[in-house]
Amino acid sequence: MICNLCYKCNDPNVGFALSKNDTAVKCYMGDTGLLVSLAFSENELSDQQLYKAIMNGRLSLNEGMIYENMIAQMIAAEGRKLYFYTRYNVEKHRNDIEIDFLLSNESKTSFRIFPLEVKSSKNYSTTSLNDFRELFSGRIAHSYIIHPKSYAKEDRITKIPPYMFFCLFR
Repeated sequence: MICNLCYKCNDPNVGFALSKNDTAVKCYMGDTGLLVSLAFSENELSDQQLYKAIMNGRLSLNEGMIYENMIAQMIAAEGRKLYFYTRYNVEKHRNDIEIDFLLSNESKTSFRIFPLEVKSSKNYSTTSLNDFRELFSGRIAHSYIIHPKSYAKEDRITKIPPYMFFCLFR
C-alpha cells in the first residue's frame, strides 16, 4: 500500500485489464502527504513550515503532481484499479492524447467509459480530452475535469474541484 500503480490502457473498451500495457506504468504514492514530505526531504524547512509554505503559495512546486497523486489516491481508496490512456503521434514525435485516468461504470452489459483529466491551474486546455472523446465517442458516458475552479457542467463534461471528487462514486 505504499504506491498505487496506474497502467496504460491501449484500447479503452470492455474490461480495461484486457488491453492493459504492463510496460507503461505510472506510480503514485499511496499517501499524498508522504509524497510531499519525501519530495522536500532535503529541504531545510521543517514539516510544519513546509506545509504552511505550500498552503500559502510561497513554495515553488509542481502542483499537477500533487493533484494527480491525490486523485489517484482517492480512486484507489474506492477499490478501483488505476488506468490511463496515451496515444503516440509518429508525425509529431510525441503523445498527442493523454488522459490522466479512465474510470468505468463497472457494468457487464452496457459498459461505458468516464475519462478523467486533472488540472492544477485555472487556465488549461482540453485538447486531449476533446480528441479522446471524438476518437471513442461511442464508448464514453460522460467526461470529467478535476480543477481548482468552481463546479461547472457543459457539453457532457463535468468540471469539479478536487474536494468534490468523492461525489463521483456516490
